[in-house]
Amino acid sequence: MAEDLMTAPELAKYLKVELRTVYRYLKDADLPAIRMGGRWRFRKEDIDRWLLNHAPQHAHTRQQPRILVVDDDETFRSLLDDFFQTKGYLFRGAENGEAALALIKDMTFELLLVDLLMPGMGGIEFIRQAKRLRPDIRILVLTAYGDKESAIEALRLGVTNYLEKPIQNLQALASSMELAMKP
Repeated sequence: MAEDLMTAPELAKYLKVELRTVYRYLKDADLPAIRMGGRWRFRKEDIDRWLLNHAPQHAHTRQQPRILVVDDDETFRSLLDDFFQTKGYLFRGAENGEAALALIKDMTFELLLVDLLMPGMGGIEFIRQAKRLRPDIRILVLTAYGDKESAIEALRLGVTNYLEKPIQNLQALASSMELAMKP
C-alpha cells in the first residue's frame, strides 16, 4: 500500500505545481490525503478523481475540458493521454463500457471518445446507457471496425461525429473534439 502513495513533493511534481500550491489545495480545496506519521500522503487514483471534479483554477477563464476515452486498446488510450495533456485537457481512460459507466456516474465529462468493438459491453450499448445517465453528453465514435449500420445507429443515438481508426492526424481529432464541445 505504501508504494501506491505519493509524498507532497512527489504530488507537486505530478501536478506540475509548486509545493506550496499542494499545501494550499490541502487547506482550501478538499484535496484527498492521508495523514501518516505526521506527514501527508496521496493516492494517485484519488488525486486523478479529484482533478476531474475540481479542475485547477488558472489565470485564463477557459476551464480544462474533461475527456473520457472508452477503448480496450491500452496503447491507444496512452497515446491520447499524452496528446490531451499537451492540449490542456483533463483525461481519463476506461478499458470497457462497464468501467466507463462507473466513471460517468461519479464525474462529469464534456466529451466521450468511444470505440465500438470492445469486450463485454459494446460501444453502441455503452452509448445508449451513457445517454440515459447524461442525456446532454457529447460523444465521438473512434473505431477501426465501423460499418454503415453502426454509423447510422450511433448517429441516431446522438453521436456528434464518427471517425475511423487509425487516426492519422491527431490535430484533426482535436479539431473534431473542439467542434463537438461547442455549445
